[in-house]
Amino acid sequence: MEVQEDTYPRIEDQIQHSSMAPKKYRLKELMNATGGFSHQNKLGEGGFGTVYKGILGKINKEIAVKRVSKNSRQGKKEFIAEVTTIGSLHHKNLVKLIGWCYESKELLLVYEFMPNGSLDKYLFNQSSELESHYSKVLDWKTRNGVIRDVAQALDYLHNGCEKRLLHRDIKTSNIMLDFDYVAKLGDFGLARIVQMRKETHHSTKEIAGTPGYMAPEIFLTGRATVETDIYAFGVLVLEVVCGKRPRNMYAQDDYKYSIVYWVWELYEEGKKVSAVDDRISSEEAETEKVEIVLILGLSCCHPNPHERPTMKTVLMVLNGEASPPMVPIERPAFVWNAMPSSFKQNENGSLISGTLTPFTQLSGR
Repeated sequence: MEVQEDTYPRIEDQIQHSSMAPKKYRLKELMNATGGFSHQNKLGEGGFGTVYKGILGKINKEIAVKRVSKNSRQGKKEFIAEVTTIGSLHHKNLVKLIGWCYESKELLLVYEFMPNGSLDKYLFNQSSELESHYSKVLDWKTRNGVIRDVAQALDYLHNGCEKRLLHRDIKTSNIMLDFDYVAKLGDFGLARIVQMRKETHHSTKEIAGTPGYMAPEIFLTGRATVETDIYAFGVLVLEVVCGKRPRNMYAQDDYKYSIVYWVWELYEEGKKVSAVDDRISSEEAETEKVEIVLILGLSCCHPNPHERPTMKTVLMVLNGEASPPMVPIERPAFVWNAMPSSFKQNENGSLISGTLTPFTQLSGR
């Protein structure tokens, strides 16, 4: 069912009054750039819309245009969140949002074009119909670089912004690769700013995220935190190293059949090296360094959120400045501790209530 136009009667007002808003484009300009949203220019389809390649005529600039689905209940919320939240963020490992358009009931987001597409197509490409360059096998150096790139992006969101930002939908399909296979984190439609003061919450009716990437505590608390972002990052790390999807799509028990359980079982048996994608050359990849990254991924996926490392620690490990966190040989049982790290005092002694209020509905993307 199509969303009624008066659901968000002041979309343009909300965006125009935001100091973070990027450039506003006209619908005609973006229609011309994408060939009328031609199927030949389709780059992919996500949770809230379809992305098309475009070329801005006057300056011959390649762009990616996301056309938000008109029948998406969350489409307008995502649209406003993306434009007003990250329009002014600047980091080398974030996909840049360069513009927007709201005209004739069309919701359009304009991004920088990423010529090598999304990470998932390289890790899981099993279709001969996909473009041939997606058949490229990413070597260990490239994969390690991707992991570090995403870690830098998350560290910026969690610690480098004026107001802490939770991404809430970290996954391989939201990691884009530029011409040199430098990774950039994109799709901020589910992102939420977390104020650095007491009792700051953001209300929503849905648990947001993608099955396979969501930390176990989120289903009990209905709250997204820094630690739930870190859990999703840990799953992504395991995917990149192992070349496997985060879960068995046909399994009813999402955690028992997840990549986290599988790698932890191999770790317990002393066989963690066998988890590494066999497409990675053993000669090219130094076993010790690969093992460190695997253990780091597991530590980010610790069942108890207060045991997960911060992104600053993650970067120190990836840069060889610190040893990986200690990970129990046997996977710990999930026991909910109501005070994960982001609920505790920050470095300045003030409380951070980096949470979202309880949800009532699951929304997998």
